[in-house]
Amino acid sequence: MSLISIAFFVFLLILLPVYFFVPRRYQWYVLLAGSFVFYLYGNWRVVGYLLVTIVSQYVFARKIDAINVRQNAAAEKASGVRKASIKKEFAQQKKKYLLAALLLNFGMLCFVKYTNFLLENLFQLNNWLTHSDGEFTALDIAIPLGISFYTFASVGYVIDVYRGKERAENNICKLALFVSFFPTIIQGPIERHSDLAHQLYEEHSFEYNRLCMGLQRMLWGYIKKLVIADRVVIVVRQVLDNYTHEDYGTFIIFGAVLLGGLRTYADFSGGMDIVCGLCEIMGIRLTENFRQPYMARSISEFWQRWHITLGAWVRRYVFYTITLSKKFNGIVKACRKRFGNSAKYIPATCASLIVFWIIGIWHGANWKYIAYGLYSAFFVATGTLFQDVYKTLKVRLHVREESKAWIFFQMVRTTVLVTFGRYLNQAKDLTDAIGLLKTTFTHFDPWVFFDGSLYQLGLSEKEFRFMMFTIVLLAFVDILKERGVHIRERIAGQTLIVRWTIYYGALLFLLLYGVYGPGYDARDFVYMHF
Repeated sequence: MSLISIAFFVFLLILLPVYFFVPRRYQWYVLLAGSFVFYLYGNWRVVGYLLVTIVSQYVFARKIDAINVRQNAAAEKASGVRKASIKKEFAQQKKKYLLAALLLNFGMLCFVKYTNFLLENLFQLNNWLTHSDGEFTALDIAIPLGISFYTFASVGYVIDVYRGKERAENNICKLALFVSFFPTIIQGPIERHSDLAHQLYEEHSFEYNRLCMGLQRMLWGYIKKLVIADRVVIVVRQVLDNYTHEDYGTFIIFGAVLLGGLRTYADFSGGMDIVCGLCEIMGIRLTENFRQPYMARSISEFWQRWHITLGAWVRRYVFYTITLSKKFNGIVKACRKRFGNSAKYIPATCASLIVFWIIGIWHGANWKYIAYGLYSAFFVATGTLFQDVYKTLKVRLHVREESKAWIFFQMVRTTVLVTFGRYLNQAKDLTDAIGLLKTTFTHFDPWVFFDGSLYQLGLSEKEFRFMMFTIVLLAFVDILKERGVHIRERIAGQTLIVRWTIYYGALLFLLLYGVYGPGYDARDFVYMHF
């Protein structure tokens, strides 16, 4: 069920009144029923994957939790020396259930998302070895809605139980709601059980102010999606799909890739605004997934602002697991003898490479995504490894860290580097990305700014100028947010007439300038099927 479909609005018109009219202790049952209706509406044939995740994570978490209880009881009676051996003994018992949870759930994720990728590469390898020219036929494997999101969320829950961070959920229906909660299952955010679960089961009353604030945010999300993202993508696809037989050069191709990144941002963050606004109406607060990423001053900071919950998940369960491990500490000690104090950055550098490889492959089964992850890893890892060198250089060059010119330079530099990385995930495949990069660096075309070429990229001159206006609007809102201006609160604080004039004006803006109608190719949210 798409967030931009009539079915979704009908779904909400039924769900929200029922949610607030039933006795509050039953509200979470309404959310559970609504989440399964939402999921079954999309494709009932793949609901088995979701059910296996729910049941398996419930069982494994309960088993691990029971061992934790026995471990704590034994530790209370033991002496200091004995406690260490008890912890090691029980850790071995827990580990088999954790490994089973990881293998089963990541196994399902890898099967549906990466089987065809693996088979195709094996097939091509065989063609190369045998000098054949056969054509690979992909298996018809249906990808369950949001499998990447609910798999990561549920696995994180089991790991937290394993680490003793929280107790296992005793009610399988409550765990089912956490895993299948429809706003987060669409395209995230990847919530932590300890942050979200209790909100789902708490009682929530209807509040008019919360309704207005939530609708405000949903409306802005729809504007970002339908007015900005779906207009920008017309230009992006026109250029990237036709660059081989059109006379596109440096500025058009680089501009299209830059627009492609902005489109992804408007699309993905717009979807986040819609689901966060919806949850706000119900009294549930989701974790923010974006924080003005195009105002980042380094690649590392960009990823701290972009898809925040994915980055937090990987840091929490992968990065720190690696950097704090005994093996890596041993590597640091060995390297310190050869490289001195700089060896302390080696674990973080290696962990960054692994983390961004995971982030890359998470985005899709294609070599371009692996290259995209490693591209980002290079800048993050080298930034960590050579941070002492950078500090020394800035001191010698008398760079003032808080200088506006320096901050602006860093933001532009980061945007350019991020955009070159976008060549990898905006192109059809890795070969196409290399072709786009080659053309960018070999076909200089500054005349396109003066000869009207920009108005022949799928949009008329009027539409192109309007697209640029919407991008400026998006940037203006982000600048205000970066400066700590709470726009929604400012609007809510206006008089009734001013407030509703803004609401109706925004709604009219959406209805008049959204990209839809006869001939419109409805595009779903970019991350909805991850």
